[in-house]
Amino acid sequence: MAPAARFAFLIGLGAILAGAAPLQAQQPRPSAEPCPADGGCKVASGSYRILLPPEAVSGRQGGAIVFFHGYQGTAAEVIADPALVAVARRLGVALIAPEGLGRSWSFPGSPARNRDEFTFVAEMLDDIARRFPVDPHRLMASGFSQGGSMVWYLACRMPTRFAAFAPIAGAFWEPLPESCAGPRPKLIHVHGTSDSTVPLAGRALRQGYRQGDVFKSFAILAPGGCTAGWADAARDAVAGGTALTCRLASGCGGEARLELCLHGGGHVADAAWVERAWRLTMSAEPAPLAAGARLTSP
Repeated sequence: MAPAARFAFLIGLGAILAGAAPLQAQQPRPSAEPCPADGGCKVASGSYRILLPPEAVSGRQGGAIVFFHGYQGTAAEVIADPALVAVARRLGVALIAPEGLGRSWSFPGSPARNRDEFTFVAEMLDDIARRFPVDPHRLMASGFSQGGSMVWYLACRMPTRFAAFAPIAGAFWEPLPESCAGPRPKLIHVHGTSDSTVPLAGRALRQGYRQGDVFKSFAILAPGGCTAGWADAARDAVAGGTALTCRLASGCGGEARLELCLHGGGHVADAAWVERAWRLTMSAEPAPLAAGARLTSP
């Protein structure tokens, strides 16, 4: 895996990377005036940044990857990440980066209590639909670490606002949700078996907070036992490295793709995994071999 294709936002990373300024648009054609460089695009509960593809000048609506940064990360880091930008360019989609208030996300179970994140996301998506040539029916939510957990909660609480979900190294937190809203969404989750920052089984943090178990998170999203046995199979599935070994669920009801991809590495993310998820859930094109994975039987 080429170094240029990998991006990793480790816990505690706070440096803002330099990069292209996000673009603002007016219906029906993009405007040359960007969102304010010092604060991004504003909505009532917060802000976000957006990078439109070159095709947007035609005014034709396209899809978008909405990527949620990790703890202590920023939207500016996401929008400046060269690997993520390259993926968005290849796919011909916009890259959207929500800004976590206090560099954190306030989903249920999180130590942060800064705002109602579901209200914020709804405001952001409504604003994007009004201002930019982005198809509201072709949005994929992805994110890393705490941002990956945010994506799990969106899949649970707002499954119809996105067409697919691709969380990386993050799941539900304790106390786990009792149930999720329907319909069950398309979701591809990637996690490292050697991840000690957000372990597959979760871990206790200070002041009584606890990260949740990935396998229990799958059971909540798709009850009925269709992912039963995944935890046992995962123990011997991956030897090392960051090549993916994936398990595709069956018998969950409906046709929405539900997949768990494991690698032997730690707390890292790769833009190729985001691209693979898009191509498998949002496109009729097959995932490229370079971003592929070994698929085991359910």
